[in-house]
Amino acid sequence: MTPPVPAQVRLGDLSTDVSGTVSAGYTADYGNLTASDHGVTAGGTASLTGSYYNPNFFSFNIQPFYNQSRTNSDYQSISDSSGVNATASIFGGSNFPGTISYSNILNGEGNFGVPGVANYTSHGDSDVFSIGWGEHVARLPTLTLGYQQGTSDYSIYGTDSKSTNDFHSFVATTNYSLVGFSLSASYHYSTSESQLPQLFSDQPQERSNSDTGSYSVGLGHLLPFHGQFQAGANRSDLDYTSSEGNYNGTLDTAYSGLIFNPVEHLTFGANAQYLDNLTGELYQSIVAAGGIASEGLLPLQSSHALDLSGFAGYSVPAWHMTFNGNEQYQEQRFAGSALESNSFTGTATYANVVMGGTLNATLGAVRSAISPSNDTRLGFIGAANYSREVRRWSFSGLVNYAADQQTLLASYLTNTFGYSGNVSRHFGRKTTWTSVASGSKAELTGQEGSGSFSQSYSTAVLEKWLSGTVAYSRATGNAILTGSGLVATPVPLPVVNAAAVVLYGGHAYSFALGATPLRGLSLTAAYSQAQSNTENGSASSNNTTSQLTARILYQVRKTYFQAGYSRLIQGFSLSGAPPSMLGSFYFGLTRWFSFF
Repeated sequence: MTPPVPAQVRLGDLSTDVSGTVSAGYTADYGNLTASDHGVTAGGTASLTGSYYNPNFFSFNIQPFYNQSRTNSDYQSISDSSGVNATASIFGGSNFPGTISYSNILNGEGNFGVPGVANYTSHGDSDVFSIGWGEHVARLPTLTLGYQQGTSDYSIYGTDSKSTNDFHSFVATTNYSLVGFSLSASYHYSTSESQLPQLFSDQPQERSNSDTGSYSVGLGHLLPFHGQFQAGANRSDLDYTSSEGNYNGTLDTAYSGLIFNPVEHLTFGANAQYLDNLTGELYQSIVAAGGIASEGLLPLQSSHALDLSGFAGYSVPAWHMTFNGNEQYQEQRFAGSALESNSFTGTATYANVVMGGTLNATLGAVRSAISPSNDTRLGFIGAANYSREVRRWSFSGLVNYAADQQTLLASYLTNTFGYSGNVSRHFGRKTTWTSVASGSKAELTGQEGSGSFSQSYSTAVLEKWLSGTVAYSRATGNAILTGSGLVATPVPLPVVNAAAVVLYGGHAYSFALGATPLRGLSLTAAYSQAQSNTENGSASSNNTTSQLTARILYQVRKTYFQAGYSRLIQGFSLSGAPPSMLGSFYFGLTRWFSFF
């Protein structure tokens, strides 16, 4: 019933091409917290691309979509989602290129994460607009400008808690070369207004407003003996207000560095950095992660930090060895205390072919002395990476360990351990088996409750027409609450107000199958489940989420038959509401068109 149309339309200097899909079918939705419904539904996607005069002069790409979900399309949304994504560029082939983009998503799916465990499902609307322009004329300073603004409003299945975010940002950068000096400068301004979900705390829902402006300048120059010099300064103004309090401060940072390579295999240099507001730096780290910097979160006394370091490295190719040394001096004033630390790090690295495989191993030691406590620590660094192929087998493994390594604050030391491994085997010409394992652990020395731990395992089989995957993960740790989920505490845990920390732990597993037994026929199914426990002060919550999706796709030329099923069960005991259950299924036809 579709009349014939030309493959492309050209009106004067305007050239366009439109393609897309149109679908119709029967769908039904049901759940315990929503009214059930069913009936015939229509949907589709489109892609409008084109240019005016020449693609380097003006080009565009507009992609609208309507009623797209897991059950009737490739869109990863449990509910029907609609929207548009659009981009355009102007003067792309000139010295003055510009871009513009816009995205608007209605009823889209999002994730609310718990580190190392799983992502809980959210849904809502988002809107983002951005524009950029550049100037790149020879023998003149380059200039790049960018502006972005956006909003998001979503809720998490299984709770009435909502999260909103409204942000604006502007950035300008410039670079120039003058009599051998490389000069740079930049300005960045951002403002954000957020409402965090009331999910893991019995406190009132938290709101925050932040305004940050930063200015930076830098210069560099080549030096004799294949050397280079760099220096710069940065100023940041932070104005932060939340339901828990406010913070207003200025951060000034100055840095410089030298590096020389006078002879082959030898490199040495030095670095220096001064920060006049260490407390503000910690506040900025929390705000940048998306957290609420609550009143009393950090001490507000005068603070600063000075960091001086020197380093040298020498390689001995005949031994396949590289030796490195680093000496660092730190002076910090924080929370009414003055601290000094001296540390020396020495490492040796070996890289060579061993037993038919590739080995890269590092071993070192760190000696740290902190005053006025007169505390001296001897730490260690170790890492090894090995990979090899034996006939149809492939192996690789990595392990690393570090003890008593300094953090952002000299008074805290950290211990870390991690591993990962991969093994795969080819059976015949078209069958492959792969297994992957990884894990990590980190904690502050002598600080109970500061540790985090995670591990994950997965295995997969890929055959000519069949594939399957199984995965498992578990994790524990401490985090702060942000609009996108829990984020590992970005500053040393003892510094943060305990009321702002969420302790978490949990595990997750998943299965997935895929098959293409006939030409044009595709069968997929996946199931995942995660359980976690969270605690914030006197408030604790048992959380669970499980998802099941299945889909059949059969293609005959440009027509597809599709059938899909999706179910989500998700709940949080602290919300006081029963777990939310939402299910849907669909079957129908989709036709691909090239309109013109």
